[in-house]
Amino acid sequence: MITLRQMSVAFLIHGDKLLMMEKPKNSSFLSGMIVPIGGHIEQYEINNPSEACSREVEEETGLTNEDLTGLELKYIILRIKETEIRVQYTYFSDVKHMSVRESEEGKLLWVDIDKADKLYVTATTRYIIEHYTKTKSSSDIYVGTMKSVEGEPKITWALLEDWELPKVALS
Repeated sequence: MITLRQMSVAFLIHGDKLLMMEKPKNSSFLSGMIVPIGGHIEQYEINNPSEACSREVEEETGLTNEDLTGLELKYIILRIKETEIRVQYTYFSDVKHMSVRESEEGKLLWVDIDKADKLYVTATTRYIIEHYTKTKSSSDIYVGTMKSVEGEPKITWALLEDWELPKVALS
């Protein structure tokens, strides 16, 4: 039986800094890794991953929507792990200031965005940062599918776009 797990995360940027979270070494999930802000989508948020993302950002950092300059969906990542399909909605936003509140989830870190993919991050995070630094001025949304290439994790990117052509009025 295949199950579905949905997550919503945010990459929060202030100038050339990116806000990340270092998970505790004794954490049962991603122990010691540096991860974007975010978490699981609650049942009542299934149809609104941006609401889940805003909730997670506020819970983990104290930042509210007023502190952000717009949370924009940039990536939807798909991965299968054993009998679970994982869907990660990935948002980006500029942050108006660097004042954050610590949480029990982990230690907050402002890191250089151009060095963030070299930190102890997941393959998903590394590929998102690499892709974003190449396309950051774009308002496009990309879908990434995780796969193994010669035993190494890779993401294949596709632009998410409407395939239907505008209807042309016949005269």
